[in-house]
Amino acid sequence: MSTYPFERILLATELTEFDVGAERIAFAMAKHCAVPLRAVVPIASNPEYEAAAPQLSLREDQLAAEEIVLLRERAKAAGVELEVLVRHGTEAHREIVEEAKSTRTDLIVIRRRGKQGFLAQLLVGEMVSKVIRDAHCCVLTVPRNAEFWQHEILASVGDTPLAQEIAKLAGGIAAACDLPLTIVGIAERQDARSRAESLNTLYVALASALAKRVQGRVCDGDPAAQTNAVAREISADLVIIGRQRYHLLPFMHGKTSIMQKIIGANEVPTLVVPS
Repeated sequence: MSTYPFERILLATELTEFDVGAERIAFAMAKHCAVPLRAVVPIASNPEYEAAAPQLSLREDQLAAEEIVLLRERAKAAGVELEVLVRHGTEAHREIVEEAKSTRTDLIVIRRRGKQGFLAQLLVGEMVSKVIRDAHCCVLTVPRNAEFWQHEILASVGDTPLAQEIAKLAGGIAAACDLPLTIVGIAERQDARSRAESLNTLYVALASALAKRVQGRVCDGDPAAQTNAVAREISADLVIIGRQRYHLLPFMHGKTSIMQKIIGANEVPTLVVPS
């Protein structure tokens, strides 16, 4: 088996029912790819609240400790050793990002979204969106019912400075997991078709230097819609894309990024590669 592209994986979990998919994928990745796994549990803290009601704060910590015991038991049942760290802070995403930075993590595994309330229209949860925005490393977003990839990998690669790195990373993952890889390019306009085909040939060559089974495809139209269509057609169970700038509250600004549309529409893990 080829060396897995990620050496330090960080599971970010709030120990809720919405985190079980991320936990399951992180355990499977650690075992299948023989890489160490750490977990960070961010707990919201408010100094004024804690000073006024210390017994309630203590109770929250006790409940978290009980859930962490269960998390370790689930990891052990999956055949994985798990180191868990609790971080207190006013914003969960900051604690996750800082933990990833301090431990030189190269992959954060996190749920796609949590409980839906006022922000129900979000394709990606607000906290998760902030982690993607601020993280220095790759972020794997995981729907609640997702399973570890075992069928095919799809990388959606465009005409960007990051494209060649995405192609090589996708090739490395496909090689390590011994899975076929499809690299899709999108021509949003008819006059862009020729360049999209040329770039797709280049990206396939880069990935083929690492993986055995790589094919390319160029589609015309909307990047998110075409990427999602190809993912469904080939039954991809891992999608790899590049990070983009985007609004955290797209329904207020009237803008939803290609990245958000891809993550939100697929019921499989999506790996977001930072610029």
